[in-house]
Amino acid sequence: MIGSIFHIIVPWAGAVLVAFLFYRSVASLAGQYTFAQIGVGFLGDFRISEGFAYVFGGGGVVYGMKHRKLHGDNLERMAGRIAELEKLLDAKRSSSRLTPRGKTRPEDKQ
Repeated sequence: MIGSIFHIIVPWAGAVLVAFLFYRSVASLAGQYTFAQIGVGFLGDFRISEGFAYVFGGGGVVYGMKHRKLHGDNLERMAGRIAELEKLLDAKRSSSRLTPRGKTRPEDKQ
């Protein structure tokens, strides 16, 4: 019972403390020209739609990079087995001569 109360109170108390400290830091700068004013001015001009665009754009780039890495890992894992099965079907079959990750060999690039 007491543990569950602390489990609820501690995060909320932390959030209130952070908000209070933020309020105190802004109040102490009231009426003074500082670098904080430049930052607040920048954030004031920042639109929510632009923020969403940056978040989703960055998320898309990260997703694409992760997907490419996973795809290469899967190709590398499966390449040996696929080549072996293809040889069973046709012993005279030639290799595509791609790298184990499915990329073009460096010496073939011009």
